Amino acid sequence: MTTEAIALRRLIDSSSSILITTHINPDGDAAGSSLALYHILCKMGKNVLFISPNEIPPSLHFLPGVDEYVPFNQNPDTLAERLQNTDLLFCLDYNTLSRTGDAMAELLRTFAGKKVLIDHHQQPDTDYAISFSDTSYCSTCELLFQVLSEAYPDLKWLTPDVATCLYTGILTDSGSFRFNTVQPRTHRAVATLLEAGAPHTAIHEAIFDQNRPERFRLMAVMLSHMTYLSHSVVYSWITEKEFLQSGADKEDSEGFVNMGLSIRGVKVSALFREEEGKVRISFRSKGEVDVNQYARTYFNGGGHRNAAGGTWYGTIQEAVKRFEETIFEVVPS
Repeated sequence: MTTEAIALRRLIDSSSSILITTHINPDGDAAGSSLALYHILCKMGKNVLFISPNEIPPSLHFLPGVDEYVPFNQNPDTLAERLQNTDLLFCLDYNTLSRTGDAMAELLRTFAGKKVLIDHHQQPDTDYAISFSDTSYCSTCELLFQVLSEAYPDLKWLTPDVATCLYTGILTDSGSFRFNTVQPRTHRAVATLLEAGAPHTAIHEAIFDQNRPERFRLMAVMLSHMTYLSHSVVYSWITEKEFLQSGADKEDSEGFVNMGLSIRGVKVSALFREEEGKVRISFRSKGEVDVNQYARTYFNGGGHRNAAGGTWYGTIQEAVKRFEETIFEVVPS
């Protein structure tokens, strides 16, 4: 057992009131890791609360325990009250407090107790009692599985509900096991989760086979806008008006950016989405093209080398223009 795992076990064992947090717009990895830890700590007899900055999307409502979380945007006073009586704060699947949104981050910064980071994104904050930050893992769920396996090697905590949550995060954040961060240890972890009762077929169907007709209307719009800057760079965009006209919502555009990357020869794909007066951008890349650093430099964002996001505070036309002027700094034309 590593020194950090020993320290984590002691910290958990000595804490009675524990708070779990994750990033805004929680995805499968954020919700999966948070709910997995929620189940584990509850089974240990801890007083546990999981607060997400906003709602977990409907596509993840199959996750065990999803009804137990509290969305901060609907209940801001709950976090303020709970922080006054919290022994231990977990920060899962985000590298900096700002990823929880301005209002929630402001409250979290007031917490003077022990904080634990478990995350796989680059350039994390350093103000933690214990930090498990490792970008070589394909997901926070895989990293959490490894950390808990070292801290509690008897695996008595690995129930079917926990296995379901962890498998979901690994599946979604690895691109269904296609990204280059997937390693042999990933599949060994997944084998253990399947043995523990994770229903992999049901999980896949719940995530990928529940599309609404509105998603395909929006997809047609996105494909009609697809633009080739070169044989290796493509991008597309969706305006707020087009979202409304299609009847789709934000979740319906999930995964669209990956479609550009599936084109032969393409190394970078980007998708621009108008959202509440700003532009959200998703970046995907292959090989050594680092869209994480690119997003940090030009679009107030970040993430992973081959998958990142950003925000542009202006028009979608301005965001696209910035992309066209700068993307070839990181990918050959």
